[in-house]
Amino acid sequence: MDLMGKFTISASMLLTGFVIVFGVLFLLIFIIWLYGTIVSNAQNKAAQRKAEKELKKQKEIIAEEKAKTNAKPVVVNQPGKYETGVSDEVIAVISAAVYTMYGSKQKVKIKSIKRQRTQSAWARAGILENNQPF
Repeated sequence: MDLMGKFTISASMLLTGFVIVFGVLFLLIFIIWLYGTIVSNAQNKAAQRKAEKELKKQKEIIAEEKAKTNAKPVVVNQPGKYETGVSDEVIAVISAAVYTMYGSKQKVKIKSIKRQRTQSAWARAGILENNQPF
């Protein structure tokens, strides 16, 4: 075989290899894109169904609240009834924080507010570390 014949065979092998490698690469890219599209659509549909259920639940809660316009407001702190040692301002701040977290659509009732034992973060970390199972 002469030099030109060897060059032609080498070039055709090289070209065939490139075509096969890039063809498979594009095929894999298409498969991954298709899979991503399918999964994304499924997740969007699930999120949409969840949002519709939540909207329906919120509408029911609003209708319930409108029906209960005669209900008495819940009093968190009645002076003289609760002796917790916590000032009225602190109770108001805690109530506002709870209201902010849950919003007006959920029914939340604060049952008690108590002072926590004063313990440093390092002491709590030591207790947690020493009480973990082996």
